Amino acid sequence: MDGESHVAVVDLEKRAVVAQWPITDGPVPHTAGIDAVHHRLFVGSRLKPHTGNVGGGHQHEPGRLTVINTETGKVVQGLDSVGGADDLQYDDATGRIYFVGTTGTVAVFKEIDRTTSNFSEKFHRGIAKTGLWVPELKRFYSAVPRHYTITARHGTEDLQVDLLKELISRKV
Repeated sequence: MDGESHVAVVDLEKRAVVAQWPITDGPVPHTAGIDAVHHRLFVGSRLKPHTGNVGGGHQHEPGRLTVINTETGKVVQGLDSVGGADDLQYDDATGRIYFVGTTGTVAVFKEIDRTTSNFSEKFHRGIAKTGLWVPELKRFYSAVPRHYTITARHGTEDLQVDLLKELISRKV
């Protein structure tokens, strides 16, 4: 689609791309989840691409949650979220969307009447990377690696100074 970010819809039987839907307000998509029953695709995006700078889009707030109707391919809603979108999990029973950002936060959205989404809660839990919603346990698990490379806490002005302070404070 002329270099624009989009969702490619693949027909597995035909082994072909059958549609391409633009992600109009999430220019750097990184993750997705689905509510198949209510025809909603959730796309987690970073708003800044990696341009060779240290940390790239990982360190920038906000991120973006784009909600797309899977019957029409149209964007239903776009919501600001935590930055550094890395993972997104959907819980059908509660209508919650768990959005993991590498800027140090897990955001939780709640679908309202299954046609709109609404920001519900926000948790600070370290520099998260991925997550897993386990419906049977009613728990969300977030993987928080011990790493000190290229991801600052909140994308401050001088990333290298921030990283140095982080390393010194943790006596690595």
